Amino acid sequence: MTDDIDAPGVDVWTVPLDRPPATVATLSRILSEREAERADRCRFKNDRRRFIVAHGALRLILAGCLDVPPEELRLQRGRHGKPRLAGSSDLRFSLSHSGELALVAVTRHREVGVDVDRLRPGLPVEPFTERFFPASDARFVAAAAGPTERAARFLRLWTRKEAVVKAAGARLVQGLGLTVLTDAESDADVVRDPSGQIPGAWSVCDLPVPDGCLAALAVAGPVAPSISGPHSVDEL
Repeated sequence: MTDDIDAPGVDVWTVPLDRPPATVATLSRILSEREAERADRCRFKNDRRRFIVAHGALRLILAGCLDVPPEELRLQRGRHGKPRLAGSSDLRFSLSHSGELALVAVTRHREVGVDVDRLRPGLPVEPFTERFFPASDARFVAAAAGPTERAARFLRLWTRKEAVVKAAGARLVQGLGLTVLTDAESDADVVRDPSGQIPGAWSVCDLPVPDGCLAALAVAGPVAPSISGPHSVDEL
C-alpha cells in the first residue's frame, strides 16, 4: 500500500466463505466476545459459518497489516455502524459479504467502503429505481436489453451507492439519491452529494468479482485509488 495522500492505495481481498469445519473453528477462536455473540445469534448454520469466516478473515488481514495477534485487535463502531480500529491507527477498512463471497478493502488515511452483492436475474427493479434513484439512473436501467441486464445495471448502481455509504459512515437512505455513474472515460467516477447529507467527494469504481456477483469500491477524495488485488484469502 502507499501512504501518498494524492494517490490512495487500496488492498482488496476476496474471501470464499465456504470453508471446512476445522477452518471455521480456528477462526471462531480469534473473534471478539461481541463478534462471537453476533455469530451465535445467526438463525441458520450457513449464516453463522459465513459470519465467522468473514469476520475472522478480516481480523487476520488487519493483524497482518499491523503485525499484531488477530485476537488482540479492538474494533469499535460509529454512529451508523461503520467499524474502525480503536485507538489512533491510520488504517481504514471495509468488509462486505453476500452468499459465499466476502470482500475486504484496506487502506491508510482515507475512508474506504466496499460492497458486493449477488445478481438476481428477473428481479423487478424498475419500480424501485424510478421511485428512489435519480432520473439518470432510472433511464440507465430502463435502457437495458432485457430483465437480466436490467438487474445487472441496477446492481451496479446499488453496489456503488452502498460503497459510498459505507465509506462515509452514513445511512443507506442517504445514498439512494447519489449519482454514482457518469459517462466520463476514467478509472473511477467522482461522486458528490448535492444535498450535503454525505459531505465531500468520493472516488467510486467497480471491482472484478466472480460471475454472478457485482462489487464496487469507494474511497474519500476525487483521486482514483491505486488498487492492489484482489488478493486471495489463501495468501494469508
